[in-house]
Amino acid sequence: MPANTLNNQKTENIKGSLAALLNQLKAEKIKFNELVEFAGGRLHLHFHFDIGSINKGIAILEKIKFASADDFNSVKKLKEAELFFSKKDGLKAFKFPDYKSQINPMLLTYADIDIQLDVLSKKSEELLRRNPNLAAWEAKYLIFDFRNLNRWYFEEKKLTEEEYKSRALHIIDETRPVLEQHLGFKEILVNLLLLIATLGIAPSINKAVNDHFLFFQKNYGAKQLDAISQILITANQLSP
Repeated sequence: MPANTLNNQKTENIKGSLAALLNQLKAEKIKFNELVEFAGGRLHLHFHFDIGSINKGIAILEKIKFASADDFNSVKKLKEAELFFSKKDGLKAFKFPDYKSQINPMLLTYADIDIQLDVLSKKSEELLRRNPNLAAWEAKYLIFDFRNLNRWYFEEKKLTEEEYKSRALHIIDETRPVLEQHLGFKEILVNLLLLIATLGIAPSINKAVNDHFLFFQKNYGAKQLDAISQILITANQLSP
């Protein structure tokens, strides 16, 4: 099957699964409105929280406007929507489409890294408003350097995988002494290291990392960061 035809099929598969999920949410909203009408507008407050999540889920799905399985912005919005659905109690009952097999693992990793940089940017802006300090500025330097590096590697193909990993690790090591002192920043550093480590490995391992290790809520310390960094350095040295 020609590449364009295959890509079009994958795109249509994802669009179809998103449309099905959107229809599920809209049906749930209709059911809720019917219950409200039947109860004369008097329902337990808990239901209002659920409908609020459903409304937000509908808005997010409609905003994606998925263009293509190889379009970075579409894939990033898809990943962000999946994260939102996984965190909202009112949406966890709705199964988010299993779209990852339809998208190049490199593009998924690129989107994941960019999402982590967005989170770091938001946290650094909050810190600058609340208590301007070196950590906030170090975070900004990391974001700037990482986004340039990502563009050179993922978009412009100017770097090899080994060069990208080496430079990415250097960027993290340069800012780590300051950033790891802040819990929220430390978690993002670990996420970035894990994402970098998934480049070039088997899709099954990549999926395991994404499904079980990323976006955690644990207090990882310096020893864990050291261990992950060392694994990445060793893997990079052993690469053919």
